[in-house]
Amino acid sequence: MSFIRIKVERDMEQLHDRVRRLVDDVFHISRPMAFSEGGWVPAIDIYEAPDAVYVVIEAAGLDTESLHLTFEGQFLHLIGQRHSPVSLGERRFYQMEIEYGPFERIVRIPVAIDMEQIEAYYENGLLIVEMPRKKREETIKIEVS
Repeated sequence: MSFIRIKVERDMEQLHDRVRRLVDDVFHISRPMAFSEGGWVPAIDIYEAPDAVYVVIEAAGLDTESLHLTFEGQFLHLIGQRHSPVSLGERRFYQMEIEYGPFERIVRIPVAIDMEQIEAYYENGLLIVEMPRKKREETIKIEVS
């Protein structure tokens, strides 16, 4: 009888990576752009209230002047960059978990938005985009002649 050695830890890591990529492909409309400086993807929450849709972006350390937001059709497009607070000279890191550099996100908003009323504000490290829902037009009866 021969034995087969199974490396469960490595197999589980590969499975985890495949599932993560699948979830990313399903829920992210756009992948971060490839930049030589390294790209990252800020966390985003999207929720709907009775009168508006809100997009909340984890944006700690972002300079509001480096943020660019556009809304077209059903898509909110976010481009920005987070700069490292330390100089680019020689550095020696003991731990590095905060991601820096450019990012790009495109998120689909599945309801009609009043584009003239969209507001964005930065509060406590979060960028909040408030998008009022478009008011429904009244229904009118059309006579056929």
